[in-house]
Amino acid sequence: MKKIAKTMLLLTLALALLIPAGWAEPDAAVKGVYDALMAEGSDYSAAKAINMEYFPDTKYEETLEDDGFTIAISGNEYASGNWRFTRDGDALTATLSAESTQTMMVIYVVKAVASYLGMNGSLTMGYVNGLSMLDLTSDDFSLIRNETDGTTDVRINIAGPWAMEALDQMVIDERSLFYGALTGESASIAANVGKTMIVANGSADDVTILLGEYGELDEVALKSLVNIVGILQPKGWEAFTAGYTEMADAQAEGYSVRLNVDAATVGEIIEDAPEGYSFAVVHFGK
Repeated sequence: MKKIAKTMLLLTLALALLIPAGWAEPDAAVKGVYDALMAEGSDYSAAKAINMEYFPDTKYEETLEDDGFTIAISGNEYASGNWRFTRDGDALTATLSAESTQTMMVIYVVKAVASYLGMNGSLTMGYVNGLSMLDLTSDDFSLIRNETDGTTDVRINIAGPWAMEALDQMVIDERSLFYGALTGESASIAANVGKTMIVANGSADDVTILLGEYGELDEVALKSLVNIVGILQPKGWEAFTAGYTEMADAQAEGYSVRLNVDAATVGEIIEDAPEGYSFAVVHFGK
């Protein structure tokens, strides 16, 4: 038995000598985020599969290190770049170049952080969008642009679930709904800000708006809905914005509102509705 124990000890020491100097186990939180990013079904993996299908020359190189990870994409004029995310205290940090395509990886990483920390992905992205809309920073997430060189510093909290203190300040308005008044042509419009999200399909004569709010439909949903209708201006919008003062079912000339619709009704408008949301369907037209 002593001979076997001695042999095992020597084998362990021999294996240890094979490990490169300076090598360390990846940080647990960093590895958790990286694994969520690479997981089958993640937004990053889905985008990667699409790129590989339509742009077969695209090359991906993903490297996990002890204090961060690097994603490098080449051979694709629409999605090339190099992203290095490093742990700094409670956060993953990165410096993005001035190229607009650099921000796409932040979205994928935020979704991976949400998955790792057990947060609702849609709510987390809505919160990030709301911070940007209100020009706020927080301990959860920040994007700070360096005016001297055009780069952007990113910090993403990975230490624990986000507090999201400013959610009730975040409503959908002209700062986040990048669309003007509807016309006779059909359009599809979407936005996700704070707790609320919308999908609108149709024209000025006939449009259906799906409004969702994380949790229950409350004053945040009401403010967002009135803002949305005032921006899109379907026929009958003046009467709606003047008279719709509380979240409630309504039936009036030119519009209708149905609260807390079921999953089947939501599924007729969007696929894979986010969990934890309550939905209303608003229709303008005949």
